[in-house]
Amino acid sequence: MLGQHPNLMTTPELNIFVGDTIQQWADQPSANIFCDGLIRTVAQLFFGAQTPQTVQQALDWLQSRASWSVQQLMDALREAAAPAALIDQSPIYMQKPAFLQRILTNYPDARFIHLTRNPVSWVRSMEKWGIYGEEIMRMFAASEVGLTHQPAPLDLWHAAYTGIDRLMEGLRPEQHIKIYGEDVVTRPKEAMKQVLDWLDLPAEEAHLEAMMHPEESIFAGWGPMGARGGNNPDFLTAPQLRTRDDRDDLMTLNPAGVPQEVVELAVQLGYQAA
Repeated sequence: MLGQHPNLMTTPELNIFVGDTIQQWADQPSANIFCDGLIRTVAQLFFGAQTPQTVQQALDWLQSRASWSVQQLMDALREAAAPAALIDQSPIYMQKPAFLQRILTNYPDARFIHLTRNPVSWVRSMEKWGIYGEEIMRMFAASEVGLTHQPAPLDLWHAAYTGIDRLMEGLRPEQHIKIYGEDVVTRPKEAMKQVLDWLDLPAEEAHLEAMMHPEESIFAGWGPMGARGGNNPDFLTAPQLRTRDDRDDLMTLNPAGVPQEVVELAVQLGYQAA
């Protein structure tokens, strides 16, 4: 949605800040799932299209620059996207505070949009995403060390959101904004205007209307052979915005079976306990 604004470009999930170099990005766990987004982005930005041929060119381009730092890579992507500002919307960065810290180490003035989700609906989304969601959950669980039990999905939500909360506390107010995912689907224009105002970008009706059509993105839908994914499967299969009118229900958390610390953090974020 944000990428449909003329001053912004939203890429597929780049996942580059999981390491310090392109080689470490290529060696990340489940690279066959989590590398597609960057490959599609390089194919589009540097070779003008997303086809099996440009996918191979993108792979060759990345391989020849394996020793590049992730900052060199991101700078190259940003330059190619200019004058639009590049938005990296990789949820895998929630997995470890070290990933978010790596962004700040390379870009101290980076700005963060924290798209929150009701913990129960977040878990349901992961379950719907099949192998993609399973792998995200497995990686999140592997990041939790020193536990005496196998963390449940709701425990992983709590760990990820606690890490984000602590990171945001150390940022300047203008560096971060919280947007409810529930608002994006129930009051999308208001949510997008909130982000645009924060970014000090034009928010005329024409801009907002364009942002209601994510299916118009050059990255909408499944990619070519060799880089099919790069986003959550629901969006790739049906990239249209699907609005709802049940915001109160979406913002309400049934505490039955939910750990108390999860309920408390959700309420702190603005959700309501039933």
